[in-house]
Amino acid sequence: MRIHELNKLVAQRIAAGEVIERPSSVVRELIDNSIDANSTSITVKLKAGGLEEISIIDDGAGINKDDLEICTNSHTTSKVSSIEDLYHLKSMGFRGEALYSIAAVSKLTISSSYEGDLAHTIIVDNGKKSPIIPNGPDKGTIIKVEDLFLEIPARRQFLKRPSTEATMCKNVLIEKALAYSNIEFRFYVDDKLILHLPKTNKQERIVNTISSKNKIILNDTLELSATYDRFSLYAVAALPHIKRSDRSNIKIYINNRPIQNYALVQAVTYGYGELLPGGSYPYCYLFIDVDPTLVDFNIHPAKREAKLRIQSEIHHSIVSMIQKQMIRPIPTLDDTYFQNDLPLSQNYEKKEYQNTSKPYSSSYFNKQKSSYVNENIIGEDPNPINPDWFEKAKEILAKPKEVLESIEKDETKLNEDNFEWDKISKVDFKYIGQAFKLFLIVEKDNELFLIDQHAAHERILFNEIRERQNVQKLLFPINFEVERDVDNYLLQNTDIYANLGIELNRESDLLWSLCSIPTIYKPIESKIISFIQNNTGDYKAIEEGLFAVLACHSAIRQGDIVEDKTAICLIEKVFELEEPVCPHGRTFLIRFNNEELKRAVGRT
Repeated sequence: MRIHELNKLVAQRIAAGEVIERPSSVVRELIDNSIDANSTSITVKLKAGGLEEISIIDDGAGINKDDLEICTNSHTTSKVSSIEDLYHLKSMGFRGEALYSIAAVSKLTISSSYEGDLAHTIIVDNGKKSPIIPNGPDKGTIIKVEDLFLEIPARRQFLKRPSTEATMCKNVLIEKALAYSNIEFRFYVDDKLILHLPKTNKQERIVNTISSKNKIILNDTLELSATYDRFSLYAVAALPHIKRSDRSNIKIYINNRPIQNYALVQAVTYGYGELLPGGSYPYCYLFIDVDPTLVDFNIHPAKREAKLRIQSEIHHSIVSMIQKQMIRPIPTLDDTYFQNDLPLSQNYEKKEYQNTSKPYSSSYFNKQKSSYVNENIIGEDPNPINPDWFEKAKEILAKPKEVLESIEKDETKLNEDNFEWDKISKVDFKYIGQAFKLFLIVEKDNELFLIDQHAAHERILFNEIRERQNVQKLLFPINFEVERDVDNYLLQNTDIYANLGIELNRESDLLWSLCSIPTIYKPIESKIISFIQNNTGDYKAIEEGLFAVLACHSAIRQGDIVEDKTAICLIEKVFELEEPVCPHGRTFLIRFNNEELKRAVGRT
C-alpha cells in the first residue's frame, strides 16, 4: 500500500486516544482547565457514568469569544508560548490537546462568560464545529460532553459499567481536590449529590475525604513540613497506629499535580521505618513544591509521571522529615484490662477466671519461690513468678492517707490518649529491679514502667550507629564482584546505600567498588561488602540488615543478668530517647499508673 496522508478526522481520533481513554479522562482534563482559570467552585455532573453526559461548571475567569473559535483546534493553549515555557510550568494544563481530543470523540458544548462579559456558546460535534451563538452563564464556564465515544463503538466496549465509570470519575475529582483545598467541589451522579467538599485547609480536606471509608479523625494525623533551597515538603500523615496492608493511601503531588513515582512512595515508607510492622504501610499525602525548572511533566500523555532532576535529594529529605517529625504514642492498659476475668487477647474467647487457673494461695507462692531460687529445679509452672516483685508492688502502692484521698478526688482520665513521651522528665526515677531476666522495673512520676532490656539496648546501639555518620572517603576503593541479580539491584538502588553513608560505584559489568563508608563501619569493611553481595531489598530491610551486622549481637539479651549500675545507665538513656521503639518496630516499654495497679489488686 502506498503512503498517504491520513484523513483529518482519523488523525484527530488517533491523537484523542492518547489523552481520552474513558469518562474519568475527560473529568481530569476539564477540572485542570477550571483550576487554571482560578475557579473557587467546581461542580461535576454525570449521567450514565459519563457516557451519556459529563458537565463541568466553574466560576473561573472564563473564555473570550474570539478564543472560543479556536480553543478546540489542535495545540491551542493559553499556557505555553515558547519552548522555554515548558520548563517553567505552573499551570495544570499546557499541551493544548484536551478540548481538541474531547471534541473529536463526543458532542462538546462550551458556554462561557469572560470576566463578566456577555456569554457565548460553541458546539463541536465529533470534530464538526457550529457557529458561535450568544448564550451561557453569567460567570465562569459550563462545559458539556455528550455521547462520549458514540461514533467509536469499539472504544465503548472496553468501558466498564456506568457505576464503575462514575466511581473512577469521583476518584479523579478527589485526587484533584486534595491538592486544592481552597476550591469548593461538588459531584453529582444522575442528579444526585454524591460528594460535597467545602473550602477548608489541606489537613481537614484530606481527613474529611478519606474518613468515610477508613474511620480516621483529625487527631489521627500530623502535618509535617520542611523547606529547602530549591524545594519544600508538606505532608498530612497518619500516626503509626493507623496503617494499611498496601500503598494505596500514599499519594505524591509535585507542584499540586498527582504523580506516580515509586521511588518517592518508597521514601515515605522508609521515613516511617521501624514505626510500622512488616507488611504495613501508612496513610500519607505528600506535597512537593519544587522549582519548575527542576521538573519535567512533559513525558506522559496523561501527565501522570514526571522527571525530577534532584530526585535523590528530595528522596533523602522526605525520609529525614518523616523520621524527625513523626511521633508514636506509648501504650498503656485500658479500663477493660483490669477486671475479675483474665486479661483477654483478641485471638481468644473470653473465659471465666475460676475455670482457667488455680486460685492464688500461700503454697502457690512458696512453690514459685523454690523454683526462683534454684534455677536448676524444674517447677510445675514453666514461668515461675518472683515473689519479690509482689512485695515491691505492695511497697509502691503503700501511700499516705492524704495522698490516697487526693488521688481519689482526681478527675483525670486514667488512660489519656494525649500522653506524650517527650513530656516525661528525664531524671528522678527509681530503679526497682529486674524481672524474669528480661524487664527492668522503674518507678517514675507516679507511674510504673516495664522496659524490655534487649529491645531498649538495641535501640540505643542503633541510634549510636546512626549518629556516627562521619563518612570517610576510602583512600583506595575496595573492588568486589556481585551476581547478576545483585548487579541489577544496585543499578537501581544505590541511593539506599547512599542514604546510609555508603558510596558505591560500578566499575564494569558485575564489578563494583566501595568508595566511602561511615567511620563506625571501618573495622568491618569485609562484612559490609559481604552483606552488599548477598542482599537485596527495600531501605528498611537494608538498614536493619546492616544494623544486625553491627549491633544486634552486641545488645543485652533476654536471660542476661543486668547489674544495677548497667541497668541505671541503660534506663537513663531510654528516657532520653525521642521515642521508645526498637529498630524492629516494637515499643519496648509499657506503663501503669498508680490507680491502675490499685484496681488490679482490688483497692478501689
